[in-house]
Amino acid sequence: MKPDKYDVVLACGGLGTRLQEITKDIPKPLFLVNGKSTLERCIEQLENYQFKRVILTIGYKSKNFLEFVEYLNKKYQIYIEVFLEKKPMGECGALWNLKEKLCDDFIFINGDLIFSIDFKKLKYFHKRLSSNLTLVTHTSDHPEDSDLVSVPNGSLVEAIFSKEKNKEIDKDAYLGNSGIFILNKVLLEKISAPKENDSKSIFHFIVKNAFNLNINIYSYNTTEYIKDMGTPKRLKVVENDLLRDKVNKKNYTNSQKTLFLDRDNTLIKCDIGKYILKEKDIDFDIHNIEKILPISFNYDFVCLLTNQPSISMGRLNLKDLDRINTFVVKFCLSKGLKIDVVTFCPHHPHKGYQGEISILKKDCFCRKPNPGLFLEQAFFRNIDLKKSLMIGDSDNDYLAAMNAGCNFLNVNDL
Repeated sequence: MKPDKYDVVLACGGLGTRLQEITKDIPKPLFLVNGKSTLERCIEQLENYQFKRVILTIGYKSKNFLEFVEYLNKKYQIYIEVFLEKKPMGECGALWNLKEKLCDDFIFINGDLIFSIDFKKLKYFHKRLSSNLTLVTHTSDHPEDSDLVSVPNGSLVEAIFSKEKNKEIDKDAYLGNSGIFILNKVLLEKISAPKENDSKSIFHFIVKNAFNLNINIYSYNTTEYIKDMGTPKRLKVVENDLLRDKVNKKNYTNSQKTLFLDRDNTLIKCDIGKYILKEKDIDFDIHNIEKILPISFNYDFVCLLTNQPSISMGRLNLKDLDRINTFVVKFCLSKGLKIDVVTFCPHHPHKGYQGEISILKKDCFCRKPNPGLFLEQAFFRNIDLKKSLMIGDSDNDYLAAMNAGCNFLNVNDL
């Protein structure tokens, strides 16, 4: 039975020019990667989460898609409809033609992605924030040529950086657009359809226009596996990851083994009683970073946990902290150490500081040596704390790890 509304849009209309040396005349979503196309892998993932209604937007080599969709409709318990673009409409241009067929909240996925994510957690995040636009983001392996967002408070996007502009400028962000979104179709009423000369990608058109209209945009930062196979180098990485079963292992339905890191006096040097308030204050401990790097390969992802009482003291705001942490993340990435998650405690229990923020002056559950930061991440990311490790330099780091049921290693013992 043909369904009335569709809850997923798959964009598969691109030419895939960067990969044509390998794919030849086969569209990227139909090209076999380790024996299976990205399109079929996507349908498999959607079926796992009981999605039933999908619209596929196609243009290039449409006959190939039509034949393959017939095969998919027979094999999977998902109804797939095809929207054929008579002329190229870009990544998101077809949405305005489709809006009457879409659910109020629908998933949008680029068709050249290899991924495995827990859609239940993603939809829960989107719903609890009453979001109209949620971007699935992750720490970018290549921030210099990625679309990035700055998220100082951990969820609300406060700045966007397009990969197509100002490449020479160092972007104050490290969270990259993954190519997966949840949209409420009210956006298609608030934002007019793109014109002929407009960019028609989700990020460069819908995200940009929503941001300019002061519509709240939220970042769902995940450490799960999401990679495009749009270049020969990235295709090789994806092939190797599939062989090692890395793709499904990182899905949050599977327990994650995590390396937690302290920041100050673990990754960067900081005198006792001093605070890092500007990027110029940062002095990296390269010896520690090099020692931590091989340890990180034994864990599913790396999470930075840091107490930042200077926020409650009124000496540091969230945007400046985000800039500092961005600098740390990018420097560590340049040394091979990828930090996937950054989380912090802004509180401090003692009052009496000039300019302090009184609402943040409290004895909280997240400030180390309390275990709140660990437990929050364990809840959101299905972390097995007993198999995880905290590396830090202080008694507070040790006690926080012990209170969370996590293993501990002093950085000075590396």
